[in-house]
Amino acid sequence: MLFNSVQFLIFFPVTIIIYFLLPHKFRKYFLLAASCYFYMSFIPKYIFILLFTTIVDYSGALAVERLGGAEKPRAKKAAFIIALACNIGLLVFFKYLGMLGDTFNFFGAMINLKTIVVPEIALPIGISFHTFQSMGYLIDVYTGKEKAEHNFINFALFLMYFPQLVAGPIERSRNLFSQLKAEHRLTYDNISAGGRMMLWGMFKKVVVADNLAIISDAVFSNVTGFSGMGLVVGILCFTVQIYCDFSGYSDIAIGCARVMDINLMTNFDTPYFSASTPEFWRRWHISLSTWFRDYIYIPMGGNRVSKPRWVLNQMVTFAVSGIWHGANFTYAVWGLLNGAYIVISRFTKPLREKLKRVTHVGSVPALSQGIGIAVTFCLISFSWIFFRADNFADAFYVISNMFGSYAGDFSKLSELRLHLAYAAPAMLFGIEILMKQPKIVSWYKNTNTFVRIASYALLTAIIIVFGAYDNKAFIYFQF
Repeated sequence: MLFNSVQFLIFFPVTIIIYFLLPHKFRKYFLLAASCYFYMSFIPKYIFILLFTTIVDYSGALAVERLGGAEKPRAKKAAFIIALACNIGLLVFFKYLGMLGDTFNFFGAMINLKTIVVPEIALPIGISFHTFQSMGYLIDVYTGKEKAEHNFINFALFLMYFPQLVAGPIERSRNLFSQLKAEHRLTYDNISAGGRMMLWGMFKKVVVADNLAIISDAVFSNVTGFSGMGLVVGILCFTVQIYCDFSGYSDIAIGCARVMDINLMTNFDTPYFSASTPEFWRRWHISLSTWFRDYIYIPMGGNRVSKPRWVLNQMVTFAVSGIWHGANFTYAVWGLLNGAYIVISRFTKPLREKLKRVTHVGSVPALSQGIGIAVTFCLISFSWIFFRADNFADAFYVISNMFGSYAGDFSKLSELRLHLAYAAPAMLFGIEILMKQPKIVSWYKNTNTFVRIASYALLTAIIIVFGAYDNKAFIYFQF
């Protein structure tokens, strides 16, 4: 059941009405049932995989807590490792088995080993997201940061809560458990705030992302048919598409939860207005970036190590992040490239600061900021080539031909689609700039009710008229 579908348009209000009509003690049971129904609307049988993860991590956390005394450290560690191995094993089996098989066959062919055939297995929707959320909880219990949840229904709801079940945000137990247990009220403020976020997320998805997808898909499905500016257009379209697609999902998810008086963590903070790559990664997919920081980067030593070790920590973290996104080595290269950006940014900072002083760019903050944003946007856009390309051959073709003479046939696209490719992102980023201005935000919140209703109506009309309604799944559903 996609957020941008008629089914969800019916499911969500019905769920909200029933949820708030029920007495508090019955709400969690209904919400869990509704979340299971939501997940089963994709591939029903995969609910058993989610249930398996829930049982394993619920039992594993209880075992870790029970064995947490000093007299049984080995038993505690064994329980933790078994539960963690089950989570990782599921990911490997469903997500990486094909990639491992292809890798084995590639190297095996060099020494005449027999080729193995790996069966194609449908990837469970959102397996990386709910597995990471569950693993984060398990690690927090093991390290003593959180106590184990003893109520199975409460834990299952934490893992299966439908707004963020499929593509995040990847929540922490310390934030979500208490909110799911609390008694909530349906209020005008929550409906208004949540509704605005859902509407804005829908605009990002169906007006911007899905219209740009038509162009980026046309380019990347046939890269050899394009060169020069044709390839650049495809790259830029995907750069904006993936942001609007994923942040649009996050906005809708956060908005859904807000209507229910539940606050999910912010997942995006206008990342394309970042003036450096480290800043970009503090503002892009924040729930995943902080997950990798807390559970991989910091345990490896973080930045409290020697420079060579810090470089290793960064590269390993970004390599794992890349592979998390997909079972293809192009994702690993994408991750390593962004890790290299972070490393180079740190080591070139003194030189960049000196250049600012020599050229006097630093004395004009707006100019310095603008140059930083432009350079960062170009670097990130370049890295998306490896993320979007189907294979290395396509990626290297794009890189080697993107500065050549123009070639590309967009004649199959209507004039409307081409105009939207320019107008929709301009409108998006224009509004995001305004939303970062405190005075404008304050004015909008306190302005006449009619003005706000008119703006909602206008945005709704734009979505209805210019939206691409082909039930296109969110990009991150495949992860």
